[in-house]
Amino acid sequence: MASFTFKTRLEIDKTSRLNWRDVPVVVQDETPDEVIQLSAYILGAVTSFKFNIQVGDSLRIPRLLVPQFMSFVAAKSDDSKAYIALQLDLYNDVEISLVAVDETGASGGAGGSARIAGTVQIDDEPKARDVIVISDDKGSRAVLAESTSQADGTFDITYSGWTGPVIAMALEHYGGAWTASTLLNGGTTVHPTTPNGYVYAVTTAGTTGATEPAWTTDTQVQSGSVTLAPRRYFRPVASGPMTPE
Repeated sequence: MASFTFKTRLEIDKTSRLNWRDVPVVVQDETPDEVIQLSAYILGAVTSFKFNIQVGDSLRIPRLLVPQFMSFVAAKSDDSKAYIALQLDLYNDVEISLVAVDETGASGGAGGSARIAGTVQIDDEPKARDVIVISDDKGSRAVLAESTSQADGTFDITYSGWTGPVIAMALEHYGGAWTASTLLNGGTTVHPTTPNGYVYAVTTAGTTGATEPAWTTDTQVQSGSVTLAPRRYFRPVASGPMTPE
């Protein structure tokens, strides 16, 4: 398991109630260092936090001690590259992707074809979600491809027109707000006019009622002739920038 240390070598009791979270680390480098020491940055300023990780391991984060949003930078042992992960959400991101960048600052650009693959997880469980790939081009970010992860959470997306760093974002349909006396087809997604953390998928098509129903979260909801099934809504999560194959 990855370790957490301070420059002052302060010892931390890992059995204490510090709200620990283990986040998998993916290193986008063909020949990565066996151990990488990451320096943490907040709003571009270096902090006293140091994180030591091993390739293929997870980073253990005490959420009661660190800010939610951080960036990480480390130099490769031979100084040929830098490992970079920008503006991570340590409380919610499903993985930390370290991109190895050489002194040119990039590994590709416009033209050609590329591929990324990965696994979408929600609450540490693989899930099927929509996945979009966005070019990490500060001058003109654009959606390169859209797909859906499988039931086991895996996705494998090939696209063309950009071979530089990308951001992968997993999201799900929030649907439109519920409206009265409206025809809804099967499979349509709606959400309450007052959000409750859930969306509702139409399982029986029909016309909604004249008044908004009571939105239960553990049983189906009836609105007019429409039957709706609740599904917890998870906010979009993004990983990147990452280097495609």
